[in-house]
Amino acid sequence: MWLSSRLSVVVGGTLVLAQPAAVHSQLATVTSKDGTRIGVECAGTGPTVLFVHGGVGDRTRWTPMFPLLSSKLTACAMDRRGRGASGDSPAYSMSKEAEDVAAVVNSRSGPVFVLGHSYGGVVALEAALLTNRITGLMLYEPPLHEPVGNNLAVADRLDEMVKTGDLEQALLTFQTEIVKQSPEELARMKARPTWPGLVATIAVQPRQMRALSAYRFDAGRMKSVTMPTLLLLGDKTSSPYAKQSIAALRASLPKPTLAILEGQAHNAMEGAPELLAGAILKFVESLPLSR
Repeated sequence: MWLSSRLSVVVGGTLVLAQPAAVHSQLATVTSKDGTRIGVECAGTGPTVLFVHGGVGDRTRWTPMFPLLSSKLTACAMDRRGRGASGDSPAYSMSKEAEDVAAVVNSRSGPVFVLGHSYGGVVALEAALLTNRITGLMLYEPPLHEPVGNNLAVADRLDEMVKTGDLEQALLTFQTEIVKQSPEELARMKARPTWPGLVATIAVQPRQMRALSAYRFDAGRMKSVTMPTLLLLGDKTSSPYAKQSIAALRASLPKPTLAILEGQAHNAMEGAPELLAGAILKFVESLPLSR
């Protein structure tokens, strides 16, 4: 696979990312603990940064980031189970997803950094408790404090919409009522070429919402997440629960760093990929690659 790139990017007036005209990526599979095959696409050289996508979409939502990073890092994006090139299992749980991430991390050589977005951030956080191979963890607005009753009620409604084939309305409902996206940000999402792919994956969203409703954030457990952690928050993010989650992680993790993504909400990988790439590189380059 070939991914196009820009020749150079300047972030914050200081960081310059010089890139070739295109980067070549390879798709492989890794076997998770329960035997499920997990698809992973990678490009570049150097330490690995693994992207764990959120509740909607698949790895292709993150592969456009590859050209911005692949001159310094091996950028990898995995398909979470039930998506894209990954398999699935009859029984679903968040713990299985955490095992998937840990399996991919353990399959990589050298330092591995993990960036989890939204629901993928919760999965990445749990994976950090399963493997000691994560050099640095990046969590972009993980939904640790969503109201349980509302999540379950919306999940039931999404199931009905999926059954009747109204997938786009299901996605709109999820983005509006759960992610709390503004009409302006939602309009930008609909205008992007990734929108059909997001619509296509909404059918597996209800099971994730139910798993998240059963999840209980335990600040005491965070003492075991000993690797440096970058907490990413858009300054335009409208969800109070995202802000609450970031605050809770900042207060409980041993080594947190907060990065505010100026002018962005929940989807900086699409709205300002250069800005997000700059934050990733700054974090990676600040750490000794000894893990």
